[in-house]
Amino acid sequence: MNRQTRTKQLILDAALYLFHLKGYHATSIRDIAGKAKVNPANIAYYFKNKQGLLEYCFTSYLEEYVKILDINILELERKGPKLCLSGLVLDILEFQKKNFLASSFIYGESSWDSSLNREILSTYFTKERFYFQLILEKGMKEHAFQNVSIPVFILQLKGLLSAPVMHSHYAMEVLYVFPQENYYNSKYGNEIIKFLQSVLFTPDSEIIVYREPQLSTM
Repeated sequence: MNRQTRTKQLILDAALYLFHLKGYHATSIRDIAGKAKVNPANIAYYFKNKQGLLEYCFTSYLEEYVKILDINILELERKGPKLCLSGLVLDILEFQKKNFLASSFIYGESSWDSSLNREILSTYFTKERFYFQLILEKGMKEHAFQNVSIPVFILQLKGLLSAPVMHSHYAMEVLYVFPQENYYNSKYGNEIIKFLQSVLFTPDSEIIVYREPQLSTM
């Protein structure tokens, strides 16, 4: 990693930490520069202003997220809808865990009605919906999935996938589990797969597609 790339990443990491801790509007450029230990002029050089930094946080995160969707969808024909959906669920949870602060901030911010959020909903999340719909339609056509309302089921699945991030404080303070830990993430992923097997997958196959969590991965 060269010096410029490292400086840019330091700014991004500091911004995500402070946006998550204090909120976007309560965080200043000087706060971010101080946390990153860089000159405020560096932020203007790389991102123009705080709004530009916010947009970069969103787009860089979601571009990586969409790559995960793309990779899994390429395996749909080979693996079939059951294994494809199961693998996609586990990969999404792993991505959220590895990018926990970014996931928490972006999910929180995307709940607000703004021009940036509307643009994101019409691009990245529309593609996500298309991919989920593609898997579900193929699964129902091949009788691998039970018939479900696709919009309702996607909403349910999104709720399950985002819960560890959206309700992380509840998980830690009330349930005493830590969503960013490998063991919890693996265990939670397994429970989602079991849920899919019970409510979506047809009972004509005994295939077990979830993995038991490994304590050694903590």
